[in-house]
Amino acid sequence: MKIYFESWIHNQDISEDAQILFDEAFMCYRVGAYRASLLMSYLGFMKALRDRLLNSDTPDLYHEEDWKKKRNDLRDDKVWEETVFTTINEKHKKLGKVFLINNDLIEEVSYWRKKRNDCAHAKDSIIGNSHVESFWLFLESNLAKFVVNGGKQALLLKIKKHFDPKFTKPGTDFYYLINDLPLVVRQGELSELLQEIYSGYVSLDAFANEEQKSFWNEIAYSPNDALNKAFLEFVVSNEDTFVSFIEMFPDRLILCTEEKELIRLLWKDFLFKKIGNYSETFWDIAITLLRNKLIPEDEIAGFIRRLVQNINAASLPNPEQTTILKKFGLFKAIKDTIFSSGILNKKYVGYDNANKNASKIIYYLKNETLDIDVVRELNTLFKSYSFGHLYGKMMKWIEENPPIIDHFGEIANENNLSLAEFFTKGKNELEE
Repeated sequence: MKIYFESWIHNQDISEDAQILFDEAFMCYRVGAYRASLLMSYLGFMKALRDRLLNSDTPDLYHEEDWKKKRNDLRDDKVWEETVFTTINEKHKKLGKVFLINNDLIEEVSYWRKKRNDCAHAKDSIIGNSHVESFWLFLESNLAKFVVNGGKQALLLKIKKHFDPKFTKPGTDFYYLINDLPLVVRQGELSELLQEIYSGYVSLDAFANEEQKSFWNEIAYSPNDALNKAFLEFVVSNEDTFVSFIEMFPDRLILCTEEKELIRLLWKDFLFKKIGNYSETFWDIAITLLRNKLIPEDEIAGFIRRLVQNINAASLPNPEQTTILKKFGLFKAIKDTIFSSGILNKKYVGYDNANKNASKIIYYLKNETLDIDVVRELNTLFKSYSFGHLYGKMMKWIEENPPIIDHFGEIANENNLSLAEFFTKGKNELEE
C-alpha cells in the first residue's frame, strides 16, 4: 500500500535520524498499530525540528552562552524532546519567538503533544488511523513554517564565506547551504531570499564561475517543492533576472508559461537584443518557444524570419536543432530571403549579399534539397562571381560532396540553363 505522505516526507530536507522514525511510523501504520505510528510520527517531527535548531546559529532572542546550553540539551537523549517542545513555546516581547510561527500553530503542536502522550502512556483515548493521517496532513501544511528566527543572516554570511576563496577552497560542497534555504525564512519569503543571494552573494552574469552556475543549477532543479516554487517566483520577479536565468536554464521556460507579458517580451525583444545569437542557448530558447506554442500562430513566420537573420558562421543550429527548426519553416524562410528574393544577383550589391550570407547559404545547401530556384540564382551569380567568401565555401562544399555537382547540372539541363564555368570546372576538376 503506497502512502502519499511517505513519498512527501522523503522529499523533505530532514535528517536520516528523523527519516528513520517516520519509516517506523509507516511500518506500524500498515499493520494497524496506530498508537505506535502516531508516536513515531510525532518523534520524527520533533527530531526534524531539533536538527533545525542544532544547525541554526544563535537566534535573535538568545545570548551566545544560553544558546550553547540549549544545544547541549538538544543533544541529550534524556531531554532533547522536552527541550524542542519548550523552545517552540518560548517568546520574547521585543525579539519574538525562536520559531517564526503564529500562536495558533503553537497551540496545534500542544494538541498533538497531548495525543502523543495518550499513545505513549496507554491512556483510554481511542487512537485510530484518522488521527495518524490528520497529523500527517498537519505536517504537510506546516513543517516548512518552522523557521528559526535569526537564521537568515547567518546563512547569508555562510554563503558569502563559501564563495570567497580567502575563506573556502573552490570546489567545496555547497549543498548544505541549499538544504538550509527553506529553513531560515518563511516559505512566502523564500523567493526574496533568493533575490538577495543573487544580488549580493552569488551572481549568474557573464563573469560567474562554474561553481556559481552549479549553485543556481541545484536550486533550479531542486526536488524541494517550496524551493522550486520560490525559484520560479524569483525568476519572473523582474526582466533582467528572467533573462539571465532563462538563458542559463532554457528548459525552465516551460514553467513560466503563465507570464504572458515576459514570454512575449522574450521572443519579441530579449532573445535577440539581450541574449543574442552568440549565446550557447540561443537556439534552445527559440525551439522551446516554438515547440511549446508560446508564440501566436500568426506571428510565427515573422519570428522565423528574425531567426534567419541570426544565422551566421558563429551561430549555426546543431543537427538536432536543425531537424526541429526545419519543421517550423526555417529553410523556406532562408530560401525566400536569399534565393527567391533575388538579392544574390541584385545590381551593385549582389556580391556583397553573397559574401554576407555565405554561411547561411552553405547551411541551407547542406540541409535542403536543390531545386530550380536555388540552382538558377547560384548559376547566374557564379557566371561573373570569381572570388570572395562564398566562393571559397562553395568550392569546399563541392569537394566534400562530389555528387552534388551532378545533381546541380541535372537540374540546370532539365531547365535549359547554361551552366556557369564554376560548376563545369568544379565537376571536371573533381573527376580528374
